[in-house]
Amino acid sequence: MIAAEDKRVADGTTFAMAGPLAQAARAVGQDRSIALPFTPDVVPAPSGMLVAEEPLMSIGPNPMAAVTWGPPMEGFSPGVHLTWWTAMRHEAQEPNAAAQGRLIPMVPDFDLHLPFLPRFDTRLYHQELPSGLRYSAVPLRTVVADWYALTADSTTLSEQRPQATATQALKEQKAKKRGVQVATTSRADAARQDITERAAQKMRDMNQQYDMFEPQPELAATPRKVSHGVFDAALDHQLDAGQRRIAHIYREAVDHWHRLEMEAIQRYPGIFEDLEELRVREHGRWKSWCWMPSMRVTAWLMKQYNAPVDKAMWDGARIAALGAWRSGGRHSVLTTLPLQATAIDHVPADLPETMPAPGLGMVIDDAGTVHLLLACLDDVADRGPADTELLLTSNYGEPARMIDDITKLTVFLTGDNLLHAVKITQAHYDAAAVKNGQQPPQPDEALYAEHAYGLGLFTGLLSAICAPGAELQDAGAVTGRKLPAQWPPEPELLSETTLWLLAAAPTGS
Repeated sequence: MIAAEDKRVADGTTFAMAGPLAQAARAVGQDRSIALPFTPDVVPAPSGMLVAEEPLMSIGPNPMAAVTWGPPMEGFSPGVHLTWWTAMRHEAQEPNAAAQGRLIPMVPDFDLHLPFLPRFDTRLYHQELPSGLRYSAVPLRTVVADWYALTADSTTLSEQRPQATATQALKEQKAKKRGVQVATTSRADAARQDITERAAQKMRDMNQQYDMFEPQPELAATPRKVSHGVFDAALDHQLDAGQRRIAHIYREAVDHWHRLEMEAIQRYPGIFEDLEELRVREHGRWKSWCWMPSMRVTAWLMKQYNAPVDKAMWDGARIAALGAWRSGGRHSVLTTLPLQATAIDHVPADLPETMPAPGLGMVIDDAGTVHLLLACLDDVADRGPADTELLLTSNYGEPARMIDDITKLTVFLTGDNLLHAVKITQAHYDAAAVKNGQQPPQPDEALYAEHAYGLGLFTGLLSAICAPGAELQDAGAVTGRKLPAQWPPEPELLSETTLWLLAAAPTGS
């Protein structure tokens, strides 16, 4: 990575922006109502470095002193690899660094891949990203606005050559372009208008070319304190006995899943925002019905959080299920049916087409015990005997369970029936255990049959929920305190869970 950055700088053109031009770009970058389509013609050079008379912008206490960019790393989509740099703090310098000629002017602060359209990058388009994050919308938008300014018609570029000593130093460092392209403008307001009008026209052109849609607002963040909404305990006295039972179940369910979200965030700060941005950047690398493959989540935990392999493998699947559920709007279904009414023995292979959200919660009221499950589909085409694996997490009726305790159930959606699918799934994981030097247990037909039956209760309920003829009722509307939502659900911006009631099995389920 250091060698790649060295080549980007050595091959690149150096740009410097005059104060008024940098001010115009900063204003556009901070105004997130302005779309900034990122296309190849916006970049002033294939690779380069950008500085200004003053910091390009400040991210918290850190001034963005410079930006470098160049071709993307191998395996990434068309775009640029972007790095921004911050000034080296005085206390971090070596003693007498200036006198010894060892003064370090700046250090890399953050780097990322920025794709060209028509791939959307939410950090450029969404207006609700938290700008307190160093890699979020405002700093990234400011860089793109800088590039717009450098390539604007109203901008004048003139080359300035360094002093002879600097030229010799650049030559020794193999810099191919040793001059600096200095960008100036007559007025900051004219430059800002130029950037805005050009960006608006580009967005219109892109919409016509690619039939683009308006990007959805950013997902609702996990609140620090869970909200019970219309099911708040203080309002229970207004409900009849049946509704009070639903209110109690709702609170138990949302409290449990909120604890899991908070635990994931505390263990891996920023994890869901990171993964949502990663999902957009790598859109198309896995099936559209999958929020994110659990193995991709596991790899992210190992790379970004230095999680041990075993811990990352355990947490990865559970965070994938949580992420799919919250990304889909935190929709959950409470069944008032006995599980046997929806039990199946066939493989629900149609779930990739019928699931209305990337993840769904299932709430089972079983003789006073509430079982809470999260269901999502895992794209495993690169490592399994089928394209799709159903991933379920369950608290098995214990509301205090946390990430380390919740059970994971999986089955590949293949085979003649569930029993066959269970055997295929177990054989796959047994083979993986052998590769890792472990001895899997001997096949047990009775255990296979027991597992297939238990799995059929859950997959049957999920199939009934996702069936085209399913009739589900908004549980919150039953209280009379809110208007009913319509099934199938749409992703919502609310941090609250929407609870649905499944009172009857669809015909043919």
